Amino acid sequence: MQLHTCLLLALIIYSYEAFSFIIHSRIHSRPSSKTYALRDGDDFESMRLDESKLPDEERERLVRIRQLTKEADEFAKQVGFVVPDDDDDFDPDDFGTEVPVRDTDWSGQSSLDTVQLSNNNWGDMTSRVGLAVTDVLALLTFAAIGRNNHGEGFDFLALIVTAAPFIASWLLLSPLLGSYSRGATSSKGGIPVGIAPGWLVSTALALTVRGVTKSAVPPTPFIVVSMVSTFGLLSMYRYLYISLVGETSDEEKRRAGAFEVFKMVGSLIKRW
Repeated sequence: MQLHTCLLLALIIYSYEAFSFIIHSRIHSRPSSKTYALRDGDDFESMRLDESKLPDEERERLVRIRQLTKEADEFAKQVGFVVPDDDDDFDPDDFGTEVPVRDTDWSGQSSLDTVQLSNNNWGDMTSRVGLAVTDVLALLTFAAIGRNNHGEGFDFLALIVTAAPFIASWLLLSPLLGSYSRGATSSKGGIPVGIAPGWLVSTALALTVRGVTKSAVPPTPFIVVSMVSTFGLLSMYRYLYISLVGETSDEEKRRAGAFEVFKMVGSLIKRW
C-alpha cells in the first residue's frame, strides 16, 4: 500500500512539474509561430513542429518536458494505469472493452447515484420497495396496537385481516397521490406534507371497507383514533426510513442516511 501511495504521489508531482514548465515556457517565450510548423497539404492534423528552427532555449525546454512526460508515464505504469506507448498509434482497445455504466463493477470505487423520476403512479412504488415495506410495517403496527388495546391475543393471521383494508387502500391509492415521489422523502420535515393526500384518501377508503364488511358504521372515536394513529405511525416510520436511507432532495446539501455513510466507509476501505 505504501509503495502504491508513493508512486501515485510521485506521478502527481511530476505531472505538476511538467505542467508548470509548459506554462512557464508560454509566458516567458512567445516566438513567431510562422517558422515552427511544417505542413503537408491542407490537413490540420498533419502539422508538426520544426524543431530545427527553434531557439536553443526552447529546444532545451522541449527536451525537459519530454523527459518529465516519459518519467510520469513510467510511474503511471508502475501504479497500474494503462499508458499508450505512442499517441500516434493510440488504440481505444488498449483500455479494455467498454461496459455500460449501470453494468460497471463499482467495487472499491465511488458508487453511482441513479435518479428514478417520479410519475405519481404505481411505478413510483415498485421502484421504491424499501419504502413500501416501511409503510406496510407502520400499518401492521397500527393493527397490532389496536388488537392489543381490545384485549385480543397475538394471532398473525388475524393481524393481517385487521390491517388488510388499510394496507390495500394505502398501496392502491397513495402512489397516485405522490406518496412515493422523490418529493415525499426529500426531507424529514416534509414527511407530513408528502403523505397527507395519500393518507387522507386511503384511510377514508379503508374505514369505508371496514364498515361494509362489519355491516356497521365505525364509531366516531374509532375513526378519529384510526386517522391520528395511521398518520403518526406512517410519519414516524418514514422518519426512520429517511434516517437510514437518506433524503431524496435534489439540493446540493441533502442529508445522507446511515446506510450511505456505511457504504461510503466500506468503499474507502476496499480501495486500500
